[in-house]
Amino acid sequence: MNKLTDYILEPGNQLYRYDIVQPPKEWSTVFKNPEYVYPDTGIKNQIGAFFFFNSFEYAYKTAICSLGKNKEKADGIWITKCTIEESVKLFDLRDFVLCVELLSVLDRTGYGIFSDKFKTWKGIPLSKILPILRPIEDILLNPNDAYANVTVREAVLEIQKILEIQNDHIGHLLQLFTDYSNGVYFRKLLQDKGYEGYIFNETNSFCPIPGSDTICVFESIKFQPPHIEFTLKEKEAEASLDRDCRLILFV
Repeated sequence: MNKLTDYILEPGNQLYRYDIVQPPKEWSTVFKNPEYVYPDTGIKNQIGAFFFFNSFEYAYKTAICSLGKNKEKADGIWITKCTIEESVKLFDLRDFVLCVELLSVLDRTGYGIFSDKFKTWKGIPLSKILPILRPIEDILLNPNDAYANVTVREAVLEIQKILEIQNDHIGHLLQLFTDYSNGVYFRKLLQDKGYEGYIFNETNSFCPIPGSDTICVFESIKFQPPHIEFTLKEKEAEASLDRDCRLILFV
């Protein structure tokens, strides 16, 4: 059975983030990446959390692809290095590759995400999933041939429809936990259990790509000041676009 575990960012660990406009010189909860500010739904990172990759290479490649998708909002790319100054305790969710299995474990271990406060991107409360999920939890948590079971397959299809997320696209589910107002409740849920953020893998793959872990930290108090590791102005970045964007498996 997949497990919920802890991960400690030790002092000296280096993380990387990208921006498509010049970021401020100090860590800021007010600064927002324009890529994730939408005219209809507003600011995605409402809680002002800090998101990083654990490799420069993956941050750079993702930034190049982001530039290609957001040329009207972008001035180029900036890669910022974050060095950890004090230990940071993260909720480690990298052991999971299927959404329903993670949801089952969260339910069984008392993580209260199945309330009317947590919503899908279309505003459907995650509580709607619980009556579908609970009848199959015993099978999922003893997963030998679980997906050969007709009841499980039908339940998975129903849950996918509510979430609008494929069962193996767990990175999307883990983004959903901190998107918009969900982030307010998820942050409190983890902080009440002693966590300062969480770590997951976005690659939608049973074989995660090295360096592609996403690290979300709720506060910057244990960071050294940001260091701009690399910049590339828009015209130079566009020249790199076709070459580097092909290397990204998931953005």
